[in-house]
Amino acid sequence: MATILSDASRTTTRSLRGLISIPNILSLDAPLVAIGWQWLMLFAFANPATRNEQTLTAPMFTASTIVLFMSVWLIYTADRLLDCRRMDFDRKASRRHRFAKRWSPIMWPLWGAVLMLGGLIALTHLHRELLFAGSILLIFVTLYAAAVHYLQRGIPKEFIVGTLFAIGVSLPVMTSRLTLSLVIAIGLLAALFVLNCLCVAKAQRASDRQQGIGSAILMFPHLSVRLPWLAGMLATASAVLGTVGLIPTSIAATISLSSILLIPIAVSIDDQIGGLTASQWGELADYALLLPFMVMAIVT
Repeated sequence: MATILSDASRTTTRSLRGLISIPNILSLDAPLVAIGWQWLMLFAFANPATRNEQTLTAPMFTASTIVLFMSVWLIYTADRLLDCRRMDFDRKASRRHRFAKRWSPIMWPLWGAVLMLGGLIALTHLHRELLFAGSILLIFVTLYAAAVHYLQRGIPKEFIVGTLFAIGVSLPVMTSRLTLSLVIAIGLLAALFVLNCLCVAKAQRASDRQQGIGSAILMFPHLSVRLPWLAGMLATASAVLGTVGLIPTSIAATISLSSILLIPIAVSIDDQIGGLTASQWGELADYALLLPFMVMAIVT
């Protein structure tokens, strides 16, 4: 009986590990993170006099959310598919890259269809200022992608990705009002996303080294052991800035809590606590950024 229960427990654990990996393998984790923070930013920086249910469900807001989700999925999926062209799969490789390699004949046509649909929605439903700002951001994303996939090494991509991601989720607010409070919030958000990317890079540094894929963790190895301290500093800074009123309380609290969640994840990547591999702990780092959905459920 004890053996049967033990086997059942191991089977359940393996199933849970598999479920954790599914959003990452399908490139759905980053788009979900993006729309969660976009919603929270829109709510936090909405005019209190006009903040109501209509503000959060307006057609323009719905269109920007759909376009953001599609855009992030397109960027992350293309990045993996392009990585696969130069990877040696006889060496260590992440599950998401192996998935992308296996299903690339299907994913490329799907990618093209999503691109056309997303472009159509953007052109027909986004207001001029947001469309223009998004186009500028797209240019920087394209330059980044070209540099990473052609230069390959010598680019601390996690810092670039985190910053571009923070700007991307904040574009609807930036195009309507740009204040000191918003700039500070975007800066803190960029730091959070950079920390997340560094945790992921730490988790996959072994495969990146074998595949010749550059990352900030490989360029600056000392960052690996300092991630928990950096996350703690970001949590403290966000809490202080929220307390003194320089950024909205909802933004400060969510960044602080997300940073705190990254601390045990950053520590566990090397120790592989809980029977999870380093790669699986890296996948959990994205779940730490899904707190905006919980906060929005509480405050709305």
